[in-house]
Amino acid sequence: PPKAPPPPQAAMATTMRPAQRRRCMPLKSSSEEGLAVAWEDASDGTAAVAVPSSPSSPSTAALPTTGDAAPVAPAFAPAVRDRPAAVSVSFAGSPSAGRRWAELPQDLGVLVCQCLGPSQALKLLTASRKMQALAVSEEVWRFFCRWRWGSSANLGVYGSGKDLWCDRNGWFPLRSGKRETPAFDVQHIRLRDSPCLTMDLRFTDDEIIAVSEAERSHSGGGQARVHIVDPETRRLRECFEVSSATINCCDVGPGLICLGSNDSKVRLYRRSANVDDGDSVVSFGGPGVGTSSGSSRGGLRGAGIPPGAEEEGGGYRYQLMSEYLCASEVNDLRFAREDAVIAVRTHGNRHPAGLDVIPLARPDVRFSFPGGSRPTRGKFIHALDGFEDGCSLSMVACSGEHPSTSAFSAMLLDFRRSAPCVADLPVTSLRQGHPVGSMLWPLRAGTSPKVYANVLHADGRRNCRGTIAMVDFRYPSPNVCVTFELPDQVDDFRCFGGSIYAACTQGFGSEQRLAVHRCSHAAGGGAGPAECISTVLESYSPKCRLPAEDLKVFSVCSRGFVVSYGEHIALGTVAAPSWRMP
Repeated sequence: PPKAPPPPQAAMATTMRPAQRRRCMPLKSSSEEGLAVAWEDASDGTAAVAVPSSPSSPSTAALPTTGDAAPVAPAFAPAVRDRPAAVSVSFAGSPSAGRRWAELPQDLGVLVCQCLGPSQALKLLTASRKMQALAVSEEVWRFFCRWRWGSSANLGVYGSGKDLWCDRNGWFPLRSGKRETPAFDVQHIRLRDSPCLTMDLRFTDDEIIAVSEAERSHSGGGQARVHIVDPETRRLRECFEVSSATINCCDVGPGLICLGSNDSKVRLYRRSANVDDGDSVVSFGGPGVGTSSGSSRGGLRGAGIPPGAEEEGGGYRYQLMSEYLCASEVNDLRFAREDAVIAVRTHGNRHPAGLDVIPLARPDVRFSFPGGSRPTRGKFIHALDGFEDGCSLSMVACSGEHPSTSAFSAMLLDFRRSAPCVADLPVTSLRQGHPVGSMLWPLRAGTSPKVYANVLHADGRRNCRGTIAMVDFRYPSPNVCVTFELPDQVDDFRCFGGSIYAACTQGFGSEQRLAVHRCSHAAGGGAGPAECISTVLESYSPKCRLPAEDLKVFSVCSRGFVVSYGEHIALGTVAAPSWRMP
């Protein structure tokens, strides 16, 4: 008998030629947020399309085609990430019309889950068994982790991507609905044999950079060095000498290191491909920029480095690119995204002298702001920092001291203006109840526009307690200040992921305990309680150094934390909790 005429909707579809296998092709909708998927079925050779259903569009749709041209998605294809509705499938002219989303191929279902996002993908758990398997698949959650944290995702230490997502990259483990203390694998690395302090640290996803003071020797001539440590192997990649003057500070940029030292110079080292010792490379010990046949690893021997460690170079090493002479010693600096270096200068007695802004493309047109001048509102700048999303010349946080009252303020500078100071909020003043001599050190910038600083004074050292004050530049009032109280004295701290991580020392003399504490904001925006997340050392002695001279530096990133003490550094990498272990 003759076949009944097809319905009007199905008549619009043109049957495609039979295929040997099912071919999937994504279709671009006329709506920017739309998503439609079409394939050719080998069973009956018909074209089909799957689109998410919504009240404003039909649950099924057949796409018109012309010859061998790819079908075009209709304009009513809704946004997948906006509505996690069930997807229904219709085959034009097929007796199996009305098939559900279960007919989608496995790889296509994974792609749809990735487009939905984590929260919407979890809603598929109750749809069907196949949807449940897709929503909890390892491929989907590893994609979410890489999308959220990029190369910093700690997938190597977690067996499950979904567990890593729930534990927020391992920093906030979740167990039975409650947050637990994170787990760390702490290893101690000796950088030098001679008693020499680490002056500054940077911990990135690829390497650990530690700069030191000039070595103390009876004959003199000790050199300040830079150590590059691989966080994966925990071995030294590179060690090179810089000068006979102590390196006070360092900062990192894309493939480069900025150093500031007591010889009034700012040096830039660029990462380049490894070369043989006989090749011509930049000299690292001379007073100027030049070339010589010496290797940057010439100072490796005798620096407390085990034999063979110099072979862990990783295929590259740092070479001196340029250096810039300043009017006085460089005590702090930051590398800005506009390819400029902002340096804090001090006198020989560590009193602040001024600020220098050095554009790397035109170092001859640098800008200098003397301490106590009108551009800084009469304040002397002690320290500066860039916000977590990157340091920019338009937003630089710093701490300034009033010359007559010695009160410290949190300041916001915009170096695009002739008068760069745009905000000046007093923090340590007698009116606010702080004792005379209180200062802000160190100062760290968190997520814009919040700035944190350790309130350092003699009473806090005697009581072995620490106080970190937070200033929000959106509220230009000194009364709006949140303080975080820590049980031990704060040596150094950093801002990471909206929380404060501080290296604290408990006790004095030969019985010191070094630990890492974390402070987070409470639900109402106030200060939350401090928690100890890792004990680095149960017992530590500064040996021949006075407690006030025993400098400890701290740095943190997604992979973990690193803290220096004496000639050592302690590297704590994120580890999976015991209940997450298979």
